[in-house]
Amino acid sequence: MGGNANFGIIVDFVVLSTIVLALRAIFPRAITVYVSIAVIGAYAIYSVAPRMLPAYLFFWVIIYLFQWSMHLAATRLNGWVSRILTTVVILATLSPMVIWKFWQGPFMDWFSRTFALLLWHTFPQVIAADAIASILAPIGLSFMIFRALDLLIKVRLGLLKPIAPLELLYYAFFAPVLAVGPIIEYEEVRLPRKLSRLPAPGDVAVGVFRISLGVSKVMILAALLSRGADAFWKGGQTGFVGAWAALWLFSLYFYINFSGYSDMAIGASRIHGIKLKENFNNPFLKTNPQAFWAAWHMSLTRWVQRYVFIPLGGMRKNKQYFAAFMTIMAIAFWHGISYNMLIFGLYQGGLVVAHRWLLNKRLASHTQENKTLPVSAFKSFGIFTSQALAFPLLTIPLSDIPSFYAHLIPGM
Repeated sequence: MGGNANFGIIVDFVVLSTIVLALRAIFPRAITVYVSIAVIGAYAIYSVAPRMLPAYLFFWVIIYLFQWSMHLAATRLNGWVSRILTTVVILATLSPMVIWKFWQGPFMDWFSRTFALLLWHTFPQVIAADAIASILAPIGLSFMIFRALDLLIKVRLGLLKPIAPLELLYYAFFAPVLAVGPIIEYEEVRLPRKLSRLPAPGDVAVGVFRISLGVSKVMILAALLSRGADAFWKGGQTGFVGAWAALWLFSLYFYINFSGYSDMAIGASRIHGIKLKENFNNPFLKTNPQAFWAAWHMSLTRWVQRYVFIPLGGMRKNKQYFAAFMTIMAIAFWHGISYNMLIFGLYQGGLVVAHRWLLNKRLASHTQENKTLPVSAFKSFGIFTSQALAFPLLTIPLSDIPSFYAHLIPGM
């Protein structure tokens, strides 16, 4: 979905939150919030493309059944039967995202045709609205699947019990994070059964501030940075200096726009007293690649750390480099299965592994790191530039990549 759809979903949630707060004031129970927020999230998806609503409802019905399968594997089964069931559930949950990323065109054709026909036969009165919806990709599919996997794996590990249908729908259709994340965990949005009639004034104030900050980032600052980058790039007719200026401005735009949506999601949740974890922590001020990834899209980084880095033995000295590299590759392929993402992963993984190796060498030789302000500023600029060089891989077609990078070389 385009940026307007992403923005519209969050705005719809903020506007309709007045209804949620009113219902909560009358019936201060968790079930009130669960039902009302789930309905708003379902409406938000329906308003963008009606055919997506039955598709996503079907997905979460399957997840509801899968969580009981995981509970069964954890409590009643053992040995190879438990392991096979767990593997099947995880692979089945991942399959829509994998199929979409490998065969995006055929998947979208099948998706659109199947659920458009389903609407035609079940709710023909909405088919006209669905026909004019511009569907570029299943909205928030990767975010949704990672949220579902987090829930299923925690049930399998005994960290969570299977959750009730209404709570699952609330988690599934939590509107602030539907389109562009963050990748929330169920524990972040779970509510006590009895609530105060209204959220704390401090939560509302913080929420309004974060929403305002996010809107300012997305609608003003990001827009200015995007226009500035285009002005320097000049449609590819720029020189060496203009190309670098365009690259730096585009990278700032990429960060400001993405973090702005995260601010809006965090703020929209906070006005209900729901405290989501931060998704960005000044990544361009960090002084090494590892610190950058610990501060960039932190919900994704936390997810892959739990389910890729640690299981691959990242905490063991003899496996740390392999685990770190594969973790970065998982982040790359989460964005898409393509040669661009392969190059992105190799580049970013190489930076992270090289930094880990140098850090281990420094620790072994007891060498102290120079932490003076000028040195830190120089390192931060180096991290910013190294990441700026990678961001075009996320947006530029592979055929245009050589031409783009040639502009960054004097005399080319």
